[in-house]
Amino acid sequence: MKFYRAEQGTQNMVTRRVRVIKTAGVAIALSAVVILLFSFWGPQGAAPPKLILVLAIDQMRFDYLMRFSDLYKGGLRRLLDHGAVFSNANYRHAITSTAPGHSVILSGRHPSHSGIIANSWYDPFLKRVVNVVEDPTHSPLGGEGRQASPVNFMGFTLGDMLKQKNPESRVVAVCLKDRSAILLAGHRGDAAYWYETSGGNFVTSTYYMSKAPAWLQEWNNQRLPDRYAGKKWRRLLEDEKLYEKYAGRDAIEGEWDRKDIVFPHSIRGTPPQSGFYDYLRRTPFVDELTLSVTIQAMRAHELGRDAITDILAVGFAATDVVGHTYGAESQEVMDQLLRLDLILERLFQEVDASVNLVDTLVVLTSDHGSLPLVETLQAKGIDARRANPSLLEAAVEQALETRFPGVESLIAHFDRDIYFDEEVIQKHQLERKEVEATIIKALLSTGLVEAVYTHSQLLSNKPSSDPHIELFRNSFFQPRSPHLIVLPKKYFYLDPRPGGTGHGTAHDYDRHIPIVFMGTGIKPGLYPDPCGPEDIAPTMARLLGFDYPKENDSRLLLEMIQSAPSSVVLDSK
Repeated sequence: MKFYRAEQGTQNMVTRRVRVIKTAGVAIALSAVVILLFSFWGPQGAAPPKLILVLAIDQMRFDYLMRFSDLYKGGLRRLLDHGAVFSNANYRHAITSTAPGHSVILSGRHPSHSGIIANSWYDPFLKRVVNVVEDPTHSPLGGEGRQASPVNFMGFTLGDMLKQKNPESRVVAVCLKDRSAILLAGHRGDAAYWYETSGGNFVTSTYYMSKAPAWLQEWNNQRLPDRYAGKKWRRLLEDEKLYEKYAGRDAIEGEWDRKDIVFPHSIRGTPPQSGFYDYLRRTPFVDELTLSVTIQAMRAHELGRDAITDILAVGFAATDVVGHTYGAESQEVMDQLLRLDLILERLFQEVDASVNLVDTLVVLTSDHGSLPLVETLQAKGIDARRANPSLLEAAVEQALETRFPGVESLIAHFDRDIYFDEEVIQKHQLERKEVEATIIKALLSTGLVEAVYTHSQLLSNKPSSDPHIELFRNSFFQPRSPHLIVLPKKYFYLDPRPGGTGHGTAHDYDRHIPIVFMGTGIKPGLYPDPCGPEDIAPTMARLLGFDYPKENDSRLLLEMIQSAPSSVVLDSK
């Protein structure tokens, strides 16, 4: 049966290239066929997957995968039973935000090389903060939204390489967040779709197409988000004691805005208010909407319908917003994961019906982890603290006024990290190292900060005993990175809001995430060796039978591959 599948796939690939032979010449076309056949040859000579399904679960800590494993009955259960689960996967960069994480998954590149250092950064020429995917030259399609494209991403993704070698491969991303979809789709992606709270629509960009596709307009015209108006988010399981067993008691002090922290939760606002569409993100229901659009996109783009490998990247983000709001050990997060389990199973069933899971390579991972709720940590006797970053700003301002009296606007932008106004430093003929030393001393004096990193430290390759220095070097891209980058103390949450939690640091709870591969040629099991999301793209390339550049600290996840093939060098022409 395996030989039949491989032969059938090979025949399909040759058939699809008859058009090329007629138009480009027999010799060139046959050469292309040979290159592609060998480039895509996988383990044990099997046919390549028709579809690569990438599941990016925003803010999914690794422990979510195991903590509720007894309760999973759907897609997460399937992945645990039939997938290769990497239990010691950690990001190798320090700024663990949504954009850097998603930029790594299919590129394998550190932010130091891709330029995706954060969700946003201060631009000294525009003298304002810019969003990671903003692009004023491209307009939204399908509804109101951000002007966006991958213009700020430097480098390429696995999808970009697939399409370069074979333009007939299709690459599509559907995510709740624009930065997630755009960075997963890469520069050559056929489409990226995301949710906009301004109108409750899923939209795309003129970067990908000239007008919104009819199927997307039809989906938006159904106003599916509006159907959740007045609906309450109730526990999926009726047994409240089960939630107490796995997640503790409900309504912990410190959750969100300290209001409406008891199940069930009402959705605030009414459509067409943007506040309603924004609040909807704090419920599992947005994952249902993401699934619905994903299924429509998969059908419309005919993903996995032939022997040429396509990529579908899906970003489910309710786990992130629910996690921010209620904390990692809340009943809300538990309920969200149980619902996500069922949503993933529905997606797997759709893929099985239209493509066949046997012909699909599945990869699940996350863009970052998160800090548990400060109050939950404190109840366990851990030294955790919640503080307003304005305390840092006040300490810095006072120190600068004392040391450099009369010098105003030394800091161009302060958001825990610091950007200098270099024109002010030059105008007053100040020593940059002296300015840095003054600020660093002030920051450390607050008792909230573990370390502060300068450009000169991060540009240096000097060995250091600092356990975090390489993580910060991997996050550092000089034209965009802050002049001073702050690492808060472990378990300290710096945020102006009264409750909730977050991520973004180099600490292990923000970097530890799941990686799971499932598909033909993958050996199921638990794999404990250290690895990271940087390893995903080069490993998938190996499964497809070609080389993909790795970072110096990255590796191939060969231990899960059945009869891992020797690498094949692609023709660069």
